[in-house]
Amino acid sequence: MKIKSLGLKISIIVALIIAIIVVVLVYIVSTQTDALVEDLVSTQAATTNNILAQSIDNLQADALKTSTIISRSPAVIRAVESGNADEIRSSLMVYADDVDVVTLCGPDGIVLARTHNDQVGDNVGSQRAISVALSTGTGIATIEKGSVVGLSTRGSAAIRDADGEIIGAVTTGHNLALDKYVDEVKELGECEVTIFDGKVRMSTTIIGEDGERVIGTEISDSVAETVLNQRQKFTAQITLFGSEYQAYYSPLIIEDEAIGILFTGVNIDGTIAMKDAKITLIITVSVIAGILSAILIFFFCMLMISKPLKKIGRFANKIKTGELGLSSASDSNIAVHSHDEVGVMARTLEEAYIHLRDYVGEIQTRMDLLAGGDFSSDCTYAFDGDFTLIKDSINGIIQNLNNTMAEINSSTAQVATGSKQIADGAQSLAQGSTEQAASVEELSASIGDIAQKTKENAEKAERAATLANTIMHNAEKGSRQMGEMTTAVQEINQASQSISNVIKVIDDIAFQTNILALNAAVEAARAGQHGKGFAVVAEEVRNLAGKSAEAAKDTGGLISNSMEKAELGARIAEETAISLSEIVEGINESTQLVGEIASSSEEQSTGISQINTGIDQVAQVVQQNSATAQESAAASEQMSGQSSMLEQLIAQFKLKSSSGGMISRALPTSTTASPAHAPEPDYENIPNYGGNNDFGKY
Repeated sequence: MKIKSLGLKISIIVALIIAIIVVVLVYIVSTQTDALVEDLVSTQAATTNNILAQSIDNLQADALKTSTIISRSPAVIRAVESGNADEIRSSLMVYADDVDVVTLCGPDGIVLARTHNDQVGDNVGSQRAISVALSTGTGIATIEKGSVVGLSTRGSAAIRDADGEIIGAVTTGHNLALDKYVDEVKELGECEVTIFDGKVRMSTTIIGEDGERVIGTEISDSVAETVLNQRQKFTAQITLFGSEYQAYYSPLIIEDEAIGILFTGVNIDGTIAMKDAKITLIITVSVIAGILSAILIFFFCMLMISKPLKKIGRFANKIKTGELGLSSASDSNIAVHSHDEVGVMARTLEEAYIHLRDYVGEIQTRMDLLAGGDFSSDCTYAFDGDFTLIKDSINGIIQNLNNTMAEINSSTAQVATGSKQIADGAQSLAQGSTEQAASVEELSASIGDIAQKTKENAEKAERAATLANTIMHNAEKGSRQMGEMTTAVQEINQASQSISNVIKVIDDIAFQTNILALNAAVEAARAGQHGKGFAVVAEEVRNLAGKSAEAAKDTGGLISNSMEKAELGARIAEETAISLSEIVEGINESTQLVGEIASSSEEQSTGISQINTGIDQVAQVVQQNSATAQESAAASEQMSGQSSMLEQLIAQFKLKSSSGGMISRALPTSTTASPAHAPEPDYENIPNYGGNNDFGKY
């Protein structure tokens, strides 16, 4: 359903704006409140966790301090030297109130006394604090899981005699399983505190449904994976034993190993309830304020805007429907008395209504005279403002109609004579245009055939150019390969020359060997009986040198023959490469010529195609001219008949004379056929006639 009241529209828009503002405000308050509460409780949990970690550090330092004091006590040193267990335990009990556990052992790690129980004789040398004190003589502060108690802070120190020899070690500590330590941190941080031994809750301030502290249970595997295995801090909102907590977990790390977890959590059940109550209050107040504002704006808009605008709308509707009081009485009072913009608009509309009624009345009077054919009287009413233009326009229309009708009256006779001449000329033009159209159509068909043949020649020339280009690439490839073969033959020739040099060296070696063999034979002969064996060897060497010289000579001849043939092959390959280069140049020139022929054929085909297009356009123009000529002939026939009708119509009007009087003209006697008996042209037989016969209608 469409809303027609402007006041209601404005009220709805304002109400929507108020609703959007309320929604945005509620959203901002809700989200910001959630974020603020979450930040506050997260900060509280993290701060308390830091307090817990610092408290454990303080306990470690206190344990180290107490161990150092005990190790330096003369009474303790005397008791250890005496070896009396009761005396040792008695000397340790002095410090039992300062720490939770005190353990003293000998240099071999065997327990001599404890303050928290009577167990002795067990070996604690493997515990880190005791081991460091006994091996290095210096104490440390750490956290360990003992054999008697769970996790506890430890401080150790070595006990030395008067000579500085280590006669034992003492370790003191604070048992983190005791409730007092978590209770102290809870009181400081005002949140729940838990210390985990590995995954197990060792001490906590959280009370279960049975009224007891919740210890001995395990943490979830996902939290243990993050805090213990990955050694990372973890924070989240969790449900723990039926209550909502903002939780903060941190690993308890000793020597890069997470041995436990420190938990601090803020119970946010009350915080969430308080936050929800405040948000509900803000929403309620915002909604009520928005509704009251919308109601006040609605009544204001209805009284001050909508009601006066309805009166103005009804009055404007009278103007739209033409109720100006010309044919019947009409009230011209809007009855809006306010002095704001709406009242000014109402009074202005009243005045406009009265002026418009008077103007329309005057225009109606002039139009009635014009409808009766009286063009002799001008509009004399006093128009104001832009309405003066309407007055001038009406007077201009009357004057222009007078001038036009007078000119038409004198021109109709000339039109009748000219139309006859136009008709005769148009008939001759139509016949000539028809013959010209037939000739142009034959010429267009001939040009089309030539264009088709030229296009085919261009395609064939393009294929020839492509083939020539392929042949040229193959010839260039062959030329490159022949060049490579020539290079290879030349390299073979050079290698043969190198081998020849080697053969010459072998020949020289054979010659020298022969000389040496001769010398050896001579020396063997001189040696007589003792040189016979050597003479036989020399003879064999000489024979071998001779065979080597003969083989070198034969090989040299063969290589010389190969070198001559390689030189001949190189010359032939070089000549073949030159011939192939000349062939490539010729093919390249031929390819260029064929490409130019193909390009010229393409340009020729394009030119003939353009000529063919031009001829087609000329043919269309000639056919259109032929049709236009025949249309003109038919139209001139009608114009001749209608000019007579125009004379009869002009004679009906009453016009002003040039001296200010009135003139009229009697109906002329015409022998021209009336429009009803004028011959109708045969439009169906006109070539390319488009059915546009508007000229004959006027």
